[in-house]
Amino acid sequence: MTLKEGYKKFIEVFEPGPSIYEYMETGSIQPGFKKKLQMGRLAQMLHHTSASILTRFLFCLVFTFLTWHSIGGWVMGFWLAFVLMHCLASVKSTDDFFDCPDLEKEFKFWQQRSLQMIFVSGCAFGFAGFFFMIPGDIEVQMALLTLIISVTFGSIPLYSCWLPAFWIFLPPVILPTVLKLCLIYNIPFWTAAFWLIILFLLLGYFSKRLNAVFSLSLYRSFEKEYLVEELIQQRQAADLAKEAAEVAIESKTKFFAAANHDLRQPLQAMGIFISVLETQVPKDSKPLVENLSQACKQVATLVDQILILSKLDSGSIKINPTTFPLSEIFDEMKIEFEPVAKTKGIEFIMQPIDANICTDGQLLSRVIRNLLSNAFRYTVEGSVILRAKKLSSGSLVITVADTGIGIGENEKKDLFKEYFRGESGYAAKEGFGLGLSIVKKICDLLSFNLSFQSRKGRGTIFKVEIPFSRELNQIKLLSKQETSKKFFSLRDKRVLIIEDDPLIRRSLQALAEAWGAKVRIAEFYDAQLAAELVVSSPLDFILTDFNLGPNRLTGLQAVLRIRSAVGRRIPAIVMTATAREEVMKQYEEETEGLNYSEYGTDLTDLPTILQKPVSPTEINNAISRLLTQEKSR
Repeated sequence: MTLKEGYKKFIEVFEPGPSIYEYMETGSIQPGFKKKLQMGRLAQMLHHTSASILTRFLFCLVFTFLTWHSIGGWVMGFWLAFVLMHCLASVKSTDDFFDCPDLEKEFKFWQQRSLQMIFVSGCAFGFAGFFFMIPGDIEVQMALLTLIISVTFGSIPLYSCWLPAFWIFLPPVILPTVLKLCLIYNIPFWTAAFWLIILFLLLGYFSKRLNAVFSLSLYRSFEKEYLVEELIQQRQAADLAKEAAEVAIESKTKFFAAANHDLRQPLQAMGIFISVLETQVPKDSKPLVENLSQACKQVATLVDQILILSKLDSGSIKINPTTFPLSEIFDEMKIEFEPVAKTKGIEFIMQPIDANICTDGQLLSRVIRNLLSNAFRYTVEGSVILRAKKLSSGSLVITVADTGIGIGENEKKDLFKEYFRGESGYAAKEGFGLGLSIVKKICDLLSFNLSFQSRKGRGTIFKVEIPFSRELNQIKLLSKQETSKKFFSLRDKRVLIIEDDPLIRRSLQALAEAWGAKVRIAEFYDAQLAAELVVSSPLDFILTDFNLGPNRLTGLQAVLRIRSAVGRRIPAIVMTATAREEVMKQYEEETEGLNYSEYGTDLTDLPTILQKPVSPTEINNAISRLLTQEKSR
């Protein structure tokens, strides 16, 4: 064994906590942990110092009382006074240590000071062991050995937490006493050295074992502190990340709301101008206008799909669950897709059931609409089936089946990816590959189970499994009317158009006048407009945008106030690029707490809400429906 290996072995035996040093070597603990562990050992020792020193002083008093008649004199008095002064100084030093404002900076000073105080304490007891050991007086010798042995073994639990203190205290206590005994009893040097080595080895072994216990306890304590600090830091980081995510989502929500409005507005105007242009161009130019109309519709569809997909991806879309009869969605799909079926010569089969479901009606309508659109797009002949069925498990399955070209096996795994169209999609030269991606994301959002089966050349079946409610709590849903080029006449009808966008306002005015209406336009609602409407000829209809600019009443608020001013229910349409739930929220706020028996329930009826971009056909059909209902009252 080399000298270096022997020294390392010695360190392993007499230095604390080898397992802790292994942690330090592997880097599994925090930087600066070793120094903190040393400070912890010193603090733990000093924490118990005051009580131990006072106990030692009591032993010294007892020893002095028992041996005064044999020893006595100024030497013992001086020794006892010195022990008392040293005890007081040690207590004061301990208090100063714990009151130190910067222990880490002054750690070496306190190490040296503590070792000095401990060494002096050991020398005081070693002095007693050498000078008070009276030859031939067995009682004094026994009392002195009892004092020395008590102090020696009592120092093991006190100084074992910091071994340098133990090894600097032990020799000054034991060596003078053993030396004096050797002189009195003529004990051979080698015999005394042998037993001293045995004693030191035993004391060192027990102190080392205790030190390992103390060190492990400190390590676990500091480890918990580090874990708690790390947990707090991770939580703070998670909170910051959450705040950043919420800010990002809020920012995305605002962006999508602005994009939703800003993109739909010009599309709305384009659709209306194209509709007016169709009635005025010569026959040879009509194909060009029809192509322009088709292109405008495709752009509107793409914008709508991209915006809804972006809202789904950002998590900014809100679920608005309501309970309503399933038949309302089936009626809506019938009105929308029967003309498509007739145009393509395809049979459209509907098999609804009498059931109430509780979910977001608008999102469910979009799911079914996208599935039906794909079914009609890729079906050349045969039929498209929309069917609903109750399951014994308490769910309801909506099935969309077609006899179209089907989906190839190699395309099924990518079917719900964004912008994926496959061979069938490219062959049809229609769609953008977003419809099924939107369907999948909405189903995941609403916890619907979406599945499909398909065979190339035989057709495809999509199934949407949703829970349904047996509670009868029906709500009104706006049904899209059948698309037709034959517009409802508004001859001699007085129509008020409120729109803050000049382009949209002019296009709506031209459209309504083309239908024969007498149009009055306004940029926004105010008291002057209300006063003019009270004294002028009664209105037959109101067509307004929802958002009429900052710091102004909305179109919904304008409708309710105009009705109140003229004292009559006026049919109205509110067009909006804002989410429907926002409009409904404002309607509930506006009508909350009204006394309908005095105010008139018909004045607060919800106007028809159309989501932008709205085609001229949709506007005309909605006006036709409302005026027909008004006439039948």
